[in-house]
Amino acid sequence: MSEWQAIIPLAPLATPRPQFRHVTSGSKSKTITYYPAKYTEYMNDVQTFLTDHHLYNDTFEQVIHAPFGILAEIAFYLPVPKNQKDVKQLMRKTAPDIDNLQKAIFDSIFKDLKVRDSRIVGVSAIKMNEKNYPRTEIKLIGIEDHER
Repeated sequence: MSEWQAIIPLAPLATPRPQFRHVTSGSKSKTITYYPAKYTEYMNDVQTFLTDHHLYNDTFEQVIHAPFGILAEIAFYLPVPKNQKDVKQLMRKTAPDIDNLQKAIFDSIFKDLKVRDSRIVGVSAIKMNEKNYPRTEIKLIGIEDHER
């Protein structure tokens, strides 16, 4: 199995609910779906970090093209609320939902790539409180052999 890992030094952000705008032009009407600017900035910042640190490399390519898919292990270290002076519990039991955090990091990593995050066939994730260094630690493991 091949592995790729990154520590993304940005506070994790959950995928927000999309916003919609209805546009009417003559007799035609369509709905445009978009996300708030903060989410787009987060995705761009993640991609910039990965590019600047040469993390879109041969190892990444080998992992995302593994014949039987990818396993993802993710640890989200979320900042404690500003009015909270210390970490009162390790595990984060409140919002944001872990599936929205996963979607955001996958959207960010795979944005504009030809290979989609649908190559990920299994996920192990945890969200924890962090006072000093919010971040996302992610490991992608390529499944090379179907008997494992």
